[in-house]
Amino acid sequence: MLKKQIEAWVIRDIGATEFDHWDPVLRFATRLSLRISIIASLMVAGILTLLHTFGILLNPLARDLLIGCGIALVVSFTLTMLCSMYMGYAVIHLARTRLEFQQMSRTDMLSGLLNRRAFIEDLSQVERGQLLILDIDRFKQINDRYGHMAGDDVIVSVAGTISEIVGPPHLIARIGGEEFAVLFRDADLAEVQSVAEKLRRAVANRLVEAFHQTIAVTVSGGLADITPLRDFSAVYAAADRALYLAKSSGRNRIVHERELMRGAHLDPVVLDRPDAAISVA
Repeated sequence: MLKKQIEAWVIRDIGATEFDHWDPVLRFATRLSLRISIIASLMVAGILTLLHTFGILLNPLARDLLIGCGIALVVSFTLTMLCSMYMGYAVIHLARTRLEFQQMSRTDMLSGLLNRRAFIEDLSQVERGQLLILDIDRFKQINDRYGHMAGDDVIVSVAGTISEIVGPPHLIARIGGEEFAVLFRDADLAEVQSVAEKLRRAVANRLVEAFHQTIAVTVSGGLADITPLRDFSAVYAAADRALYLAKSSGRNRIVHERELMRGAHLDPVVLDRPDAAISVA
């Protein structure tokens, strides 16, 4: 019983302490050092009292208690403080390393956006919203004409444009070679379409400078509804079909899946216009 009380008194706040920076480490180390010092002093006092009872001590008990307990306090406090701070430093380093590893495992290294796995994990927790799949138009031709390094610059540029226009609470990811995804949360359809069109125009209006070459880039997109009855595969398939329609209809446009569901036919004359937009009721 005494053992459990001592353990609870010494380490009761270890689990509650967040070793993410130095302040909680110092507070924890100080508390633990004081507790250990008190315990050490009590143990020394008990031992000295026992030795005095058997007549082993040569000096008066009060003097030995003062000296022994004083040494116990200083030594135990110092050693415990040093050990606690070293342990705290190790825990901070381990926590930061783990956090960096988690971030790296969720991040696309080229674009700096979420990767496909992380995006799917986050999307699975959302019951309602809109999924936008974006694809860089004629990206293979960009790679063939300007080289893969220039293609990487195009991906980075498009990723930057998306990040500038789409902010929290929405999520952005690179889910394929030249394919991006945007998860719109807490936004109605009209707002989503407005942001998607703004994004499409921003990409089209921004020229990419790569290896002394100026590259004009456009994107096509497909929008799909996220509902509680749809998993990622179903939502992605719907957005991908809408993206295919955008591609086959002339590229550089955004199409919502509802255009597919009601069998809309797009006017080829309108589709030839670079700034043409699809309006969904």
